[in-house]
Parts: sequence; C-alpha cells; structure tokens
Amino acid sequence: MIDLCGSEARRRLDELHRELATRSPPVRVVPKRRFWHQRAAGLALRIVTLGGQNSYLSHYVTTLGHTIYVPDDFDAWPPGRAWEVLRHEAVHVRQFERYGWLVMVLVYGLLPLPLGLAYGRARLEWEAYTETLRAVAELEGLEAARSPTLHGEIIRRFTGPDYGWMWPFPRTVQRWIDEALVRIGASFT
Repeated sequence: MIDLCGSEARRRLDELHRELATRSPPVRVVPKRRFWHQRAAGLALRIVTLGGQNSYLSHYVTTLGHTIYVPDDFDAWPPGRAWEVLRHEAVHVRQFERYGWLVMVLVYGLLPLPLGLAYGRARLEWEAYTETLRAVAELEGLEAARSPTLHGEIIRRFTGPDYGWMWPFPRTVQRWIDEALVRIGASFT
C-alpha cells in the first residue's frame, strides 16, 4: 500500500500529468470555475436535480474532449487521490477520441433518457469507474479496491443526483463492481 500523500503517489501524479500534457493532442487540466460553460453546467445541474447536485464546481472533475476540468482546490488534493481521479478521467478522454463529440454528447447526455435511466452515461462511467478501481488497487492495494465504503460511494453516485440518477439499480452497480474486481484481482496474481 502506498501513502496517498507520499513521494511515490506524488511521482505517479507528476508522471501522469506529463503523459497527459505530451499526448497528441495534449490533454489540458484546468480549473473549471474559469469557464463560463462549466459554471452554466453547474447551475443547470443544480436546477434539474432540484439541488441534489450542488457541488459540481467544487467537488467534481469533468472531461470534455481533451480538457479535464477540475475544482479550484485540485492541486491541494492528496496526490494519490488526484492520480486515481485523473486515471478515471483519462478514460473519458479516450472515449471522446473513440466516439467523437457528437456520439459522446448523445450517449452521455441523452440516451435513453437524460435523467433516471441513462444507460449510455452509466456504461461510459462504468468504463471509467473500472479504471478507478484498478488505480485504487495499484496504489492502495487490492483490499482498498474491495472496500465496502468505496463501493458504497460508487453506488451512491450511480443511483443518486450526482449523475442525475443515471442508473437506479444498486444491485446492478454492485455486480459490475464485483465483476471488475475479479478481473483486476486476476491481474495481481
């Protein structure tokens, strides 16, 4: 297990920042409050979730194309946590590259429904959360990736207002977690 604030976590985060910045095209990591469209998205999400998603600007990281929008205090996050989150967001960058903007906007935002039953968003996020579990296992150990607290947080995000109640079936999300951990665990042996 690696200390989330230790030198190894810092080294991994710095390496990932360099990797993202030197990709072609490069991936930018920028504070989201600086961009009007991110402030507008935060307001829109607060409205459509009836206040349920009220921390979009302050707690959530968002990827659009080759830009990762982070909260203002992102540089103060523990390096290990920031590394795990950027690993998740790098999956979204690759999704934008694979599917393009139009498909990503349609699938992530609208199909089959924008709220409550957003299977397209759920599957795209699931691919990224699988990477989150992998990153946690690599940095903190497989037991940390198996933590019921972590699983509960992921399930809450899928079934709650954070993502507009994108997949209201907690057992399905837990099954996805369990299946991913079997694959991740096999890669550790």
